[in-house]
Amino acid sequence: MLKSFFEENEIQYLENESLKKHTTFKVGGKAKFIALPSDAAQAAKLLCFLKDSGIKYYILGKGSNVIFRDEGFDGVIVKTANLNKIEYLDDTTVYSGAGVQLSTLCKNLQEKSLKGLEFCYGIPGNVGGGLFMNAGAYGGEICSAVWEVEYLDENCQLKKINVKDCDFSYRHSVFQSKNWLITGCVFKLQLGNKEEILAFMEDIMQRRVTKQPLDKPSAGSSFKRPAGYFAAALIEECGLKGCSVGGAQVSEKHSGFIINKGDATCTDIVALAEHVEKVVLEKTGVKIEKEMIIV
Repeated sequence: MLKSFFEENEIQYLENESLKKHTTFKVGGKAKFIALPSDAAQAAKLLCFLKDSGIKYYILGKGSNVIFRDEGFDGVIVKTANLNKIEYLDDTTVYSGAGVQLSTLCKNLQEKSLKGLEFCYGIPGNVGGGLFMNAGAYGGEICSAVWEVEYLDENCQLKKINVKDCDFSYRHSVFQSKNWLITGCVFKLQLGNKEEILAFMEDIMQRRVTKQPLDKPSAGSSFKRPAGYFAAALIEECGLKGCSVGGAQVSEKHSGFIINKGDATCTDIVALAEHVEKVVLEKTGVKIEKEMIIV
């Protein structure tokens, strides 16, 4: 039934696909299907069909903040990678599809001498995931440049929501409490100097390379920053740098990262994260919370 629907509606799909290929942590079992709609209309048709048929689904962007369980996903992963249009609406306003990678968007904006999102350079996610989590780095958050977000609501209708109604805060947005699919976003930027923007982006990337374990699979920073503290400092203070469970390890380069040494399972990663949370709470009295989403 599903294969016929995909083929009749010309929706790209993968069958019995390893989820290791679709997350930056490189863990997880297989998905029954991964569907990749090419635009909002295809995505709406797909979601309506899945809902009407009672088929389990999960919306996935770049997979940089998600890990899938070792038993896999017995349903349809709706992946936004093909929602990748970038369109300039005027000199400082740009529409980006949810599937555009943040670094790709940053480079595109830099070439147009536009600033306002350059701190996102190097964040290993896409626009949709960045909006969902209100991604940020080096003092900036993606919400600072948002004008309005385009999404499919629970009835598969294409809608737009103004930034003031998105309830953005630290690693939070309204989308986390809604059964919506983000299809794109309109950003408002400022004109800047192309060379200065590039220099800032290159500096950020160099700092990432120097301080973060980018040579190992991970989901980026593994823990949210507790109010008044830094998770990495707390973890290091508790002597957890280098701590391992199976193939998962607290990075020796940056203790805020859990990395996959090569053969980690989802079970390893979750067990290690929970151990870190427990030890930090016992030793410091501070509660830290996983940033990654476990499906």
